[in-house]
Amino acid sequence: MDIRSEPLWRWSASRIAQAVRSGQTSAELVVGEVLARIERANPSVNAFALIDAPGALAQARLLDQARAAGAPGGPLEGVPFHVKDLVPTAGMETSYGSWAMQGNIPQADVRAVARMKEAGAVLLGKTTTPEFGTKIQTESPRYGATRNPWRLDRSPGGSSGGSAAAVACGMGPLAVNTDGAGSARVPASCCGVLGYKPSLGLVPNDLAAALFENNQYIGLNTRTVDDLALALTVMNGPDAGDPWTLGREKQHFACPPDAALAVRRLRVLYVPLMGNRTLDDDVAALVEGALNRLGDQGVEVTTFAEPFDWGIDISTAWLRGMLQARLAPMLAIHRDRLDPELVAVLEGTQQMSTEQRASLPLQRTQLYRRVQHLFESADLVVSPTLAAPPISLSHRSSEPLLIGGQAVGSLREAWYPYASVANMTGHPAISIPVGFTPSGLPVGLQAMAGLHQDQQLIDVAALLEHLLPWADAWPGDAA
Repeated sequence: MDIRSEPLWRWSASRIAQAVRSGQTSAELVVGEVLARIERANPSVNAFALIDAPGALAQARLLDQARAAGAPGGPLEGVPFHVKDLVPTAGMETSYGSWAMQGNIPQADVRAVARMKEAGAVLLGKTTTPEFGTKIQTESPRYGATRNPWRLDRSPGGSSGGSAAAVACGMGPLAVNTDGAGSARVPASCCGVLGYKPSLGLVPNDLAAALFENNQYIGLNTRTVDDLALALTVMNGPDAGDPWTLGREKQHFACPPDAALAVRRLRVLYVPLMGNRTLDDDVAALVEGALNRLGDQGVEVTTFAEPFDWGIDISTAWLRGMLQARLAPMLAIHRDRLDPELVAVLEGTQQMSTEQRASLPLQRTQLYRRVQHLFESADLVVSPTLAAPPISLSHRSSEPLLIGGQAVGSLREAWYPYASVANMTGHPAISIPVGFTPSGLPVGLQAMAGLHQDQQLIDVAALLEHLLPWADAWPGDAA
């Protein structure tokens, strides 16, 4: 294939790195074309909080100069990437989507971002998030609403909506984000890309606010499984700043040579409902169709419909308690500048009793034991990522979800109940694209593996990528 048979902004990270290292193209050219793509596509999607075009081009030139002088290229040489605006980046504002944090410029990168840079990746800027990552839709008083690139009147989900939307429409192949209750996976499902939350202790989150009670993971959005494996390989490994990583060896991840062989006889437990009462028909058809394709390849699929407490209430209380502990002091200073929905959450959490707060670590432990027991007879727990397609951009958090024209509950309990269990238990989880509804909206399948069985998720995703080549599809004006 002619190296320029398609625009550089469509190239995968793996292809870019190989071409830059071999001298077929330059890091500066790649970064320049991706920045031009952002200039064209971002105004309608609004996926970026900050774009550092001069800094990115300068870094790309330095990489090209070093390579010309004989320096070996890194595994991500010349690959443009972006980072969610909740993740600290050295010398670049990290505002958490909030006016209250305007001018906050960290002195150091979170370790995962530092490793991306050390591997030769070029930081483009910061992607949008709801204020402090507190909503399932990516909108904030500071940056406004991010739109779904497949349908601009729909939400990209949250809280890593900017990350997933940017990757979906070619504004950089790699996105580093966070996942506190599905924040990498929900937007992935909405935007038709991959979303990954690693095992506890795989990728260091050394700058987390609460290391020993943390539910927030450094995650990824990518278009291809090969790119996911490559970035995960770069980011993982022990770091003294994160005690959960210590004592673990750095791991190498890759797509298997024969994905069908790699997943043959894997035992899959399919859970269509996780506390929610209703699943959209189109979502069910696409997820179950993907499972049937896996079954044809020798995967053993069993449907799980037994009563089971998936800990949705525990997760909600845990998240709100952590937010209240971190952000309540801001109410007295910045109340009028904060998102009213965030203010309501902080004030509501003040009503949580001491007994309720004290019981949460015990309940989280019990949830882990219940879920871990499932992996004694299954390799993967699979579900929809979301119970319905992407919601309207104008849908308020307080409004119920409608499925089939019927109100089926709050967004938390009815749209995305599947996501948060892995954050509470530490198990790795991925959202994998499985197709589009008749109205053209993306749908994702979520898979959760046993602790530190991250490669199994890559194996399954690689097979589904072969069977359902989602990376060939581009939204909107992607010509």
